[in-house]
Amino acid sequence: MTWTLLFSLLVKSSLVAGAGLVSARFLTRRPVERVDILRATVCVLLALPAIMNMLPPIELALLPPLPTEPVVAPLAGALSAPIAAPPWWTTPGAMIGGAWLLGAALIGGRLALGLRTLERWTRKGQPVTDPAWLAPIEDLPPVDRPGLVASDRVAGPLSWGVAPGTILLDPATLAEPQTAPAIMAHELAHLRRHDWIFLILSRAVLAIFWFNPLVWRLHAVLAQRAEEAADADAIGQVDRALYARTLVRLAAAPALLGASRESRGKPWRWPPTPRR
Repeated sequence: MTWTLLFSLLVKSSLVAGAGLVSARFLTRRPVERVDILRATVCVLLALPAIMNMLPPIELALLPPLPTEPVVAPLAGALSAPIAAPPWWTTPGAMIGGAWLLGAALIGGRLALGLRTLERWTRKGQPVTDPAWLAPIEDLPPVDRPGLVASDRVAGPLSWGVAPGTILLDPATLAEPQTAPAIMAHELAHLRRHDWIFLILSRAVLAIFWFNPLVWRLHAVLAQRAEEAADADAIGQVDRALYARTLVRLAAAPALLGASRESRGKPWRWPPTPRR
């Protein structure tokens, strides 16, 4: 990797991410459409390294051209001393590539650790048997019915996995079955819209373009807009007053649900923090 390539990646990823953020902000007010725009932006960024050859190259002169000097022919019979090549790991390209690989490995490793943590919590949890929590999924076809697991390791309800996915519930939430319709509607909306999958893709984009602040901003805005879209979907499924009361409860009991909606609606924070 060279400085020119790194600069080209920075500029092109900034153009794509910036266009996606501006479009999602000003082209529509519907939460679902905003999320769709941001998802498309993530997909374009994910494919950007593969289509770099299709985009115009960016020429960058990092240093001014050196003045040309006349070439002096060596004297007859003179011996030229061999010039030792520097170690490959000290070349600028190797150092830039190493720094990029280190950043990508850190983000990718944290993602892998989070996935492993969620898998372990799900495996060690207990199936939910409370009828109040099972009622929202009873009418779903078996192939679309997510797993419902109780775990004392989570700070609040969260959903994860590919369809049909899994919903993890903490003991404090399970103890209040009156909130089941609203919470389940919200988490089912996340699963139905495949939010978790696109947040994983967004993390992969972060691993590639970790050096670009606009890509980090794109990931944060996508998570926020996905929450808004899930709320909009859930409000259409349950009574608005019940949903509002549930949100008030979540805001009033951050100790029980991990700082209110932050832990309830953002299962894509990696790695999840286990309780001690």
